[in-house]
Amino acid sequence: MKIIDTHCHLISKAFTTDVEACIIHAQEAGISKMVLACCNETEFPQIIALCNRHPGVLFPSIGIHPEDMAEDIDAQLAATRQLLDGYCLADDGRLVRRLPIGEIGFDLYWDKTRFDDQKRILQQQFDWALTYDLPVLLHIRDAMPQFLEFLRQYIINKKNTANAAPARLRGILHCYSGNVQEAFEAMQLGDFMIGIGGTLTYKNSKVPEVAKAVGLNRIVLETDSPYLAPIPHRGHRNEPAYTADTARFLAELLGISLEEVAETTTRNAEKLLGI
Repeated sequence: MKIIDTHCHLISKAFTTDVEACIIHAQEAGISKMVLACCNETEFPQIIALCNRHPGVLFPSIGIHPEDMAEDIDAQLAATRQLLDGYCLADDGRLVRRLPIGEIGFDLYWDKTRFDDQKRILQQQFDWALTYDLPVLLHIRDAMPQFLEFLRQYIINKKNTANAAPARLRGILHCYSGNVQEAFEAMQLGDFMIGIGGTLTYKNSKVPEVAKAVGLNRIVLETDSPYLAPIPHRGHRNEPAYTADTARFLAELLGISLEEVAETTTRNAEKLLGI
């Protein structure tokens, strides 16, 4: 049985003393691949260094999280684009490597005062994803209606600019917290999977309803470790090994085998992320 954790933060300070042990623990639990989410340009070199120590197991991403915006967003975007190009492009400009753009999106939970900056940064990172045909890892917190409206307008603007329908964005709605209708609206606007982690197991969570509605073929698994540990680990540090606990809970919820959950969600992640 092989499972993929499509979203974790292994360079977090929470893993400073035992990251290697956590990676081994995850592999022992059946977690064959882990995608390291990037929150800003300063994290990317650390992510690459860790991934280089575990080729074929750890996979990088690059992006600017809405809570990690700098004061000078032009400089931050330029620095991030330089790192992206340096990783993905050969000296002659050919695309030779791919990775997800993420963790990117909207967050209106903590601060609503810089929403225009959030929109500007997300638009630029969407442009990169379409230019290089890369998936996105989307963080949408307390902002699904605003995100859907933004995405509709983004598609319209692209169509008007190119005089043709633009390529569809694809990616993962990480740690999905919207409702069923919003999930289907997002999947109509782009080729999106629903990222499901520990919140699936929480009492009074709305995620089980979403999981049952969208079906296994539109789901990938994740942890967001060190955050949001699933039951029975809630209240403790989350880690990639616990993706297996979420998989077991999902299998029981859908009335199918753990092997089917592992096989299907792994296939979904591999196809979407190219890993």
